[in-house]
Amino acid sequence: MNITNEAIDFMKDALVEEEIKSVRICTEAGCCGPTLGLIVAAPEATDDVKDFNGLTFAVANDAEAMAENVTLDVESTEDGVSLVLRGLQQTC
Repeated sequence: MNITNEAIDFMKDALVEEEIKSVRICTEAGCCGPTLGLIVAAPEATDDVKDFNGLTFAVANDAEAMAENVTLDVESTEDGVSLVLRGLQQTC
């Protein structure tokens, strides 16, 4: 998984008030099969853990293949700024 500097800055701002300063990328049920999800959580023992500018990102073992060519980025719309997963293969 790739992570843009903008996404790192966005997550750092979002986690200012949180005790846990790590994001866990894992699989979750989607409408047509598994997809990637992001949660604020401590890494688990089997996760692939990386530090990006002081922010910990953990990729769950079962999400590694799906996250391999994905970039976590931010997107600005008229509704505000949000995180997006670019390159995520649609399951439907």
